[in-house]
Formats: sequence, structure tokens, C-alpha cells
Amino acid sequence: MGGVGGTSSDDDLTRLRRLFLFDAVCEAGGIGQAAVRAGRTQPAVSLAISKLEASFGGQLFERGFGGSELTAEGVILQRRVRRMLDQMERAVASLTGQSAASNAGKICRHLTDTQVRCHIAIANAGSAAEAAQSLGISQPAVHRAARQIEQNVGMSLYRRRVHSVSANPAGIEFARCLSLALYEIAQASEDLAYARGQLTGKVAIGVLPLLPPRLVARAIQRLRERYPAARVTVDEGSHARLLRELRTGAIDIIIGGLREPRLMGSVQETELFADPYVVAVRKGHRLAGQKSIAAHDLAGYDWVVPQRNVPRRAVIDSIFARLQVKPPLVVETSSLAMMIAMLVESDCITLLSRALIREASPGSEMVALELVTPEASRAVGYTLRTDWLGTAVQQAFVEHLREECASRL
Repeated sequence: MGGVGGTSSDDDLTRLRRLFLFDAVCEAGGIGQAAVRAGRTQPAVSLAISKLEASFGGQLFERGFGGSELTAEGVILQRRVRRMLDQMERAVASLTGQSAASNAGKICRHLTDTQVRCHIAIANAGSAAEAAQSLGISQPAVHRAARQIEQNVGMSLYRRRVHSVSANPAGIEFARCLSLALYEIAQASEDLAYARGQLTGKVAIGVLPLLPPRLVARAIQRLRERYPAARVTVDEGSHARLLRELRTGAIDIIIGGLREPRLMGSVQETELFADPYVVAVRKGHRLAGQKSIAAHDLAGYDWVVPQRNVPRRAVIDSIFARLQVKPPLVVETSSLAMMIAMLVESDCITLLSRALIREASPGSEMVALELVTPEASRAVGYTLRTDWLGTAVQQAFVEHLREECASRL
């Protein structure tokens, strides 16, 4: 997004006051009526709409004697603006406890770009000082915006200490909702480009460890064959971090092992295929040559394990709980690459997914032991926000991902 006070096109696209007035014209059916309701002059509203049309690069209204009718592109923008406003109004209502939607709507329409951007930056950066640095503006400007947004919503959003200002829990959640609101306008730009025949678009993907990377690569390649100019970003990380980014709109989809029990509420998980955990060793390992393997055979070797608070570690711990002699844990790491390196360079054992080992064959230096454990069940799928409305390109990626997974079964 553009910086506060900047002149980038992104900054122009998210001018809240213009978007608020655009929504008012849509509701009133004309610029004159909207001006009266908004307490603005007709020339001011007309200028705001003209600037909005210039920033989006297309006509949004057909103006006539009877009022203003939305063009096809105006309809596309209106859908996204309504979703933006709904996000903001729900956020304000939740924050303030406002029972009437109209009250939350009035509060929202007093928010400015500077206030919203500075608040999101404070929540993301962890302090007002770091927010100022990330936005490229002065600390006093950030502090002023923070005071103004608190005054507008009438609630405390920050922890103030002698030398620092940071977002409190309510402020962090409010920033998340505001980020999702701005995400809708970024999506509107993609929708409009697609409607103009530009076969482009952006897909931000988050992948979890153990996901077979070639599966996602094939889905991306199919997308690029259909949309050669599509821009794809892939970020690998922990489930906790990717889930935070999904819930703020920083990424569109998470692909990987699903949670047990399934997540509900603001996100929705969809299963693609079963991919159970398997005990893995290097080729040439003594256990790899055994025809029959029992759980107690695992106790005689060093283990390399993931860090705690991930499902795979819980499965390893449950396997160990059934062993009379506990194996030594020589390395604990969050790095899948380091874990695999330890496997192939030593006699260490670990737990991986069957699909990951299968995808690495032939030529893989790892093999799966034929040892069934009751805790080994695992499903791979994707996670989306429950209220997510993807662009045509984003929806096409999900479709190609499903097709790739179906073809491998």
C-alpha cells in the first residue's frame, strides 16, 4: 500500500473519503442527492467521483438528468466497496459495542486514510516509532493519527508508556479488520483489470512444511498457462504465522496439513487428500533393510524432531510414550531442510509425510519405514477466510490446485 501522504497509485485507490462518497452516490442514485446526505457541496462530490474514476482508470457512472447510473465497472467497484464498508462497520461495532449499524457507519465515515494506515502500521510494527519508520513519516504525525482514530471510535486502542506507544489487543484486532477492508479495494483493482480483458492478477499463497512443493508448482504452472501475466507469491512458514497473515488479507490461501480438530469460524478448511505421517530414514539405514519393524526398534537411534506446538511433534511424542526406552532427541529444529539434511547425513530418524518422500523419488535419499502408527493419519488441504471473495485468477488457482490433487489420487 502507498505511504501516508504519498502520491502512489495505491494511495489514490484507497482514498476512503472518495470511496465513502462513491457509496453515497450509489445509495442516493445521484450526485446531488448524495451531496445533501453527506453534507457536502455537489461540486465537491462530483470532483471526488472524478478523481476516483481517474485513479481506477474507468468511468463508474453514466450521468443523466434522472441521476447517476452505475456502469458495468461501477457495479464491480460497488460490490467491493460494500464489502469494505461492511468489514469496517462490523469492526467498529465489535470494538465499541454499537448496536445500531448506522452509528458504526457514521464512525467509519469519519476515519481517514492517514488514521487507518498509521493504526495498521502501529499494530504490525509493534510501536509508533517503528510504524513511522516503515511509513516514512515523522513520529509526531503517527502519534497525531493515533490520537485522532481513538477520538473517532471513542475507545482505547493503544498501550502508552513513557517512551513508546503500541497497539493493545483491541487495537490489534481492529487493525486486522481494517487491513481486510483495504484488501477489498486491492481486489477491486484486480477485478476491474480482468473485466477489461487483462489476463493478469495476483495470488498470494502460504505453504506449510511437509507440503509436496511440486504439487503447488504444477498448479501454478497450469494457472500461468491460462493467465501468463499472473503474479504469484509463495511464502512458507509456520501455521500460526500464515494463519495471522491469512486473517489480515496478506495472503489469500494456506495449503498444507489441516488441523485436528478442523478450524471453524473466520476460516474454512477443505480437505484435498490423505497424506499420513511415516517414520523416515536415509537409504542404507539399518532399519531400511529390515523386513519387519516394531515400535521398540525406533528406540535405538537418535531422533531429529520439530519444535513443540506442531502436530508432527505431538505424534512423535505419542509414539515415544508407548516405548519403554525413550530415544535420544539430538536435534530440535523448525527447518524442514535441516531435518532432511540430518537424516541423509546420519542414522537419525524423524517423522515426515508419505507424499513428501514419494515426490522426492526416484533418487531420493530417504525411505519410509513400513511401520503403522495409530496417530499417523493426516489430511492435506487448503484454508481460506470464510468470507473470502477471490478474483477470477485466484479462483482459477484454487480450481487448478483441486484438479492436480484429484489427478494424483
